[in-house]
Amino acid sequence: MKVLIIEDERKAAAELRSMILALRPNWIIADILPSAADAIEWLTENRCPDLIFSDIQLADAVSFRIFETVRTDCPIIFCTAYDEYAIQAFETNGIDYLLKPVDMNRLERSLSKLELLQRNKTAAASDITRLIGQLSAPFKKTVLVHLKDRIVPVAYSDIAFFYYAKGIVTIRLISGSAYHIPQGMDELETAADPHIFYRANRQFLINRDAVRTIEKFFARKLVVRLTVETPEALVVSKAKASDFLNWLEKGL
Repeated sequence: MKVLIIEDERKAAAELRSMILALRPNWIIADILPSAADAIEWLTENRCPDLIFSDIQLADAVSFRIFETVRTDCPIIFCTAYDEYAIQAFETNGIDYLLKPVDMNRLERSLSKLELLQRNKTAAASDITRLIGQLSAPFKKTVLVHLKDRIVPVAYSDIAFFYYAKGIVTIRLISGSAYHIPQGMDELETAADPHIFYRANRQFLINRDAVRTIEKFFARKLVVRLTVETPEALVVSKAKASDFLNWLEKGL
């Protein structure tokens, strides 16, 4: 395997080179390039290596500019201190995304993954597609609650319901604890997995795991009882009743 390293931090480049050769002594480090300009020149004048390790934020440009300028068919493992480029990385021949500082065990998993993907290109395409789908999923896992000088991460799965009243949104946990948060209900609904949370009405966004019973109400409305107390009756309108029951039964 002929490997090219694109990294503008000399120490980080040397450490990565040492780790690669420690794990794969028979591999060849073709070159270590400190900038996007150097990488474009090298890739223009040389045959594409078997593998590229690339930092993302280089001194003169983000590394994606390299691969937009020069066609490269080889796989790329991105190494960076930032996680916001993950989706773009997987759309640029990326097969893995390592956060700095890179450790030996994580690097070994990346190299093993590369070797597996090379043995089965069909599996490679499927794996990359799955990773992009996971990274681009819009649903959040936690809500950050600010308590004076502390920030408390609260998992969506632990929240029984979100409740809006008088311009304030309150979250009530399945355990019974409650917090006020600054986000609006529309923002929270968009961030929540619709298979798990349902906007029952203007006031309530509820977790299916917190639903205890459903009672028929007048005018074909529904009253939903949760496993924790609600500040007011949780009523689902006639127009939404069928959709709510379908969601509760099928998760749709």
